[in-house]
Amino acid sequence: MNYGDKIRVSKMKEKIIGYIRTSTTRQENSVKLQTHKITDYCEKNNLFLDELIVDEGLSGKDIKNRVGYHRIMEMVEKKEVDILIVLSLSRWGRNLKQNYESIEVMIKTDTNFISLKEQVDLSTPMGRFMVNVMSSLYQMEREMISERVVDILKDKKENGVVYGVTPFGFNRDGDSLVPNTKEQKVLTKIHSLRDKGTSYQKISDFLNRNKHNKKNGKKWTRYDVFHIIRTERIDIGVKK
Repeated sequence: MNYGDKIRVSKMKEKIIGYIRTSTTRQENSVKLQTHKITDYCEKNNLFLDELIVDEGLSGKDIKNRVGYHRIMEMVEKKEVDILIVLSLSRWGRNLKQNYESIEVMIKTDTNFISLKEQVDLSTPMGRFMVNVMSSLYQMEREMISERVVDILKDKKENGVVYGVTPFGFNRDGDSLVPNTKEQKVLTKIHSLRDKGTSYQKISDFLNRNKHNKKNGKKWTRYDVFHIIRTERIDIGVKK
């Protein structure tokens, strides 16, 4: 074995994934164009692309049916991806919130995210700066939305209007929410599994296997679990 062979053996090969999404057949968003851009970038930067994952004919809003997106996020959570390359942020997430939250997961799992159009590369100072800007914008957006929601709900409540969808873990009693003991225990189990490092997909599988349906009676998906962990709350009065 020569010195070059030793170098190749000692350095573990990186897992590099490209992601493509199209919502129409328009040329600017075509699979062919996105493939060319991603493969060209890899060739110029001496990167070996292991796989291109495609969600074709799906809008950014159609997140639940984007099988490729969920497959990649599952791989990211398992630390099975070293680099993820997309043509643009608009091809990856549907909005600022989804982009930021998914990139936050990648940062925690040491996955490098590269978006060619925006020149986001988490391995570079500029790329990390862009994510910090994104974080600030996301926080500002959340605060502005929160303020608007508070004003709207306050107005509705003052006028005796019942508003909003009853969140999982609670029942509605007039204008008030009261804890649903059974659902609160399910919420506690969801958070407990996640705290132990269980993936969103495995948590949803556990819930479906044990017949813990959602409030509408439907089965859980990994995206439902992802959403509920970030939005629903556990009532402190319910025992774990």
